[in-house]
Amino acid sequence: MNIRKATPEDEPVLKEWLNNPEDCLLVTGRQPYSSDMFHSWYEEPDQFGYMLEEDSKSVAYGEIWVDEEEEDLELAHLVVEPSLRNKGLGKQLIKALLEKCKDYPYEWVYMRIEPLNKQAIQCYKGVGFVEEPSLRSSFNSRWIWMRKKNIVSS
Repeated sequence: MNIRKATPEDEPVLKEWLNNPEDCLLVTGRQPYSSDMFHSWYEEPDQFGYMLEEDSKSVAYGEIWVDEEEEDLELAHLVVEPSLRNKGLGKQLIKALLEKCKDYPYEWVYMRIEPLNKQAIQCYKGVGFVEEPSLRSSFNSRWIWMRKKNIVSS
């Protein structure tokens, strides 16, 4: 497995993976998918998209959002190629993203998840994220918030 920075050329792959409105809603909180969604993520100066590859084939996508003001990180828009789901690639993607998070001096990595996305919640728990109910009332009650301690590189 290899992880690399996403490029604009990756957008058609995401479009294909998120063409199902239900998948798009679970991953982005919105539907239907549009190319503008990817480009808005890509162009944000504090959001960094990554593609997980196996044998040079894209198999998963996810982002790291860097919040310097709050001094924390958030993983977002995680998606595995539909025909490859339930094979552990989501966990591999998260572990690869968490390795990238070690480059930032922030204590916590957060995620917010659509409550209906039970499969994702189980996946995130499987890599050590725990639910943080206080954030649901503090920030946005729509999402389930989870967090994990960031192991900062020295």
